[in-house]
Amino acid sequence: MQSTRTARYIDVLTLPRVPTTFGAALIGRGAYALVFLPLFYAVADATGSVGLAGIAVGLYGAGASFLAPVRAWCIDHVGARRVLVVLVVIFGGTLAAIGLSALFAPHGGVLIVLAAAAGAFAPPLGPTMRVAWGRLTPTSDLLKKALSFDAVVEELLYLGGPAAMGVALAFIAPGKALLVPAGLVLVGGLLFAVSPAVGDMEPQARVVEGPRRDRPLVLDPRFVGVLIPTLVAGAVSGSISVSVPVVVSDAGGPAAAGIALGIFAGGSAVGGLLFGALRIPGSPIRQLLFLTAALVTISSLVAVATGAVSVTIVLAAAGLFFSPVMIVAYFAAHRAGGEHRQNSATTWVNTSHNIGASLGSALAGIVIQAAGVPAATIGIASGAAALLVASAVLGSGRTTTSR
Repeated sequence: MQSTRTARYIDVLTLPRVPTTFGAALIGRGAYALVFLPLFYAVADATGSVGLAGIAVGLYGAGASFLAPVRAWCIDHVGARRVLVVLVVIFGGTLAAIGLSALFAPHGGVLIVLAAAAGAFAPPLGPTMRVAWGRLTPTSDLLKKALSFDAVVEELLYLGGPAAMGVALAFIAPGKALLVPAGLVLVGGLLFAVSPAVGDMEPQARVVEGPRRDRPLVLDPRFVGVLIPTLVAGAVSGSISVSVPVVVSDAGGPAAAGIALGIFAGGSAVGGLLFGALRIPGSPIRQLLFLTAALVTISSLVAVATGAVSVTIVLAAAGLFFSPVMIVAYFAAHRAGGEHRQNSATTWVNTSHNIGASLGSALAGIVIQAAGVPAATIGIASGAAALLVASAVLGSGRTTTSR
């Protein structure tokens, strides 16, 4: 292979075991982008209530997000293959049960319970694939490039998946539509689980050298310093999803909002590709602080933007910094997790982003209702600035976590 200084993305994709491992994970991960819409409409059709449908989707999302560290802990301490097989089978089976129930015996209460169960057992295919990249790439430069490509592909999945499912729901019932992600996660997830890269993730023995050596990662100040920027990035993303529809309500409505948010995702994909191709100096924490500050600063221009075109331009520029924040955080998590807790470390990055997105959207909605978009945007930006200062302080401290 050529020097990693001139390595291309194709060089990563042609590494031994990468095509089959990443391809299988990609099939399984594609299921997640296809669940929300048919789940929402399946419950809405069964109950006649948009509110109950929202509760079902919320319970699914909450289980998938907030129980993720528990599932990652199980993978680190029991073994990736064993845990993933169980989670994939239960998750895929539960999605299929929701679909069949919606088709043949629709009952709102049953569908809501099944939605919560699906979220609780959602297999962490994305975080586990990011750990697998560390085993598949021989150098840190190739790992950075792999994580960049992974982040871009994930953006594209969540950009195209809902659109494809929206078209599909115009022709098939929500119950039938849910059988598609059920099949994808069973096929892709099981193929990924039996891959050699996942098989190499053996259960790790507990580290017992000293009273603090085995403490949770989230009690390590430097690791928290890494998580804070992803929390901020999630909050920015969540607030944008609420504020943009309000800003463009008189300049194109839902169509303009959809285009603008799609441009943000597209900008994020482009930013991830560009970042992976560059060699940027500085420690991960410094890169995170710079990239997140740029994301917050540029996205804050939504407060003064008028019209769909100007909002779209702002989001395109802000999106360039979103994927790079996540890429650097995942890269730092690989180091923080050491040999014992890599799944936990990468999953905490996901979880911090999801918590930030939930808080950002909720806070934006409340403040916009009370004082308008500019107040919400400035308020979130101010809070983000304070959090980034805290991240800088924590990231510069010493840690006692084992490596």
